[in-house]
Amino acid sequence: MAMDAKGIESTVVAALKKAQEISGEKYVDLGPDDKPLGGLDGFDSLKGIEVTVMIEGQLEFEIERDSLFVWKDRATTLAEICAYLGEVTAAKEKVVA
Repeated sequence: MAMDAKGIESTVVAALKKAQEISGEKYVDLGPDDKPLGGLDGFDSLKGIEVTVMIEGQLEFEIERDSLFVWKDRATTLAEICAYLGEVTAAKEKVVA
């Protein structure tokens, strides 16, 4: 069964919190329209790739983007990231089923 929207958001937020903790930066709560890239202290494109890999590990499949936090040369919002992951996990479930 595909992960629900709340589960996806929890996975993304947990990975962001962990990355901020590891790097010694403070995590601030993000709303759906907030962008982690530029919205979190010290969160840059390299950290975005690292967090994408962390999320891949949690979801147990490869994401086809290098980073969830940049798409078409612009930073993505938390809502956009979660919507994309919702689509990907749903498609992955259809392939496996």
